[in-house]
Order: sequence, then structure tokens, then C-alpha cells
Amino acid sequence: MSQDKPTTHRSIAPGDVVRLSFGFADQSGAGDYEIVRIMPTRASGEREYRVRGADGHERAIGHDQIVSDGPRSARTRIG
Repeated sequence: MSQDKPTTHRSIAPGDVVRLSFGFADQSGAGDYEIVRIMPTRASGEREYRVRGADGHERAIGHDQIVSDGPRSARTRIG
């Protein structure tokens, strides 16, 4: 009998700040990123988000890249 991963997601909203598990192809590192918008889910059912890092660049990420215990609101914008 196989165990499926639960499909529940933490409540993440634009303006929240999350920590990512790894960098991107452009060599930017892991760290804190502000959620800019929630994007449509992938075919696999995984949520995707548009995020902005301290460098000001926006990127698309999957929910599985988020490693923080939970989102926190950005009192001051990142970057």
C-alpha cells in the first residue's frame, strides 16, 4: 500500500515573505522572497507563485521550493 503526499498547502497570500530551499539557474541563492502573486497550479496539482527577491528580480517557483515554517507578512518590501 503506497502513501500519497497530502495535497494541503499553507495559506500563502501576496505580500507574504517565504524562505526558499535553493537558488535558481541565474545563480541567485536561497533566501527570503516576497510573494507577488499566486499563479495557476501545475498539471501535477502543485501551486506556483511569482516571487521577488532582495535583488528585485521576479521568479516563478513551485510550492515545493518553500522551506519556511509558515509565511509572514512583509512589513517592509524586500529589496
